[in-house]
Amino acid sequence: MHLIHAVTDGTGLSEKAIVTAASLYPNVEAICIREKQLSETDIDSKIKHMIKRGISPEKLIVHSCPDIAVRYRLQGVHFTEFDERLKIFKRSHPDIQAGKSVHSVDTARQAEIDGADYIYFGHIFTTPSKEGLPGRGLDALRGVTKAVSIPVIAIGGIHSGNVKTVIEAGAAGAAMISAFFKKEE
Repeated sequence: MHLIHAVTDGTGLSEKAIVTAASLYPNVEAICIREKQLSETDIDSKIKHMIKRGISPEKLIVHSCPDIAVRYRLQGVHFTEFDERLKIFKRSHPDIQAGKSVHSVDTARQAEIDGADYIYFGHIFTTPSKEGLPGRGLDALRGVTKAVSIPVIAIGGIHSGNVKTVIEAGAAGAAMISAFFKKEE
């Protein structure tokens, strides 16, 4: 089985995005709530609303808000590459998944040492969310998947037409934003 994570698009988790998440959650392994511009209070409110709408907390991963992951017994919490809280979080909450975004073999290895249950590695392909930056490519993905024993979930420019290539390169799965959540105009 390949891990498919739907990652929200950072536009504020509108009602439309919540409806999309509600339709997705039975068919993906996780929905990562990645809304960096929202306050922790706003994210808490949105997650509470999502759970009331019937989305299982066991399918939700919250980005950078470990207290919310604990409060609602979510599937997990996801940390940015340079967020040092992962190691402390895993010591206190070994039963809650914790992931980390990484961009190199060295940071992937460090995330594994610190206790990450999985990592997002990317961006693999050119993507509008990293405008002007070339993708790291499949060779870089292969290097990371060989360097760690935890699941590597590829992210960045992935869609139904190229997801097979990241799996063939060794990824345990793919995290996708625009394949699931279209930025609202």
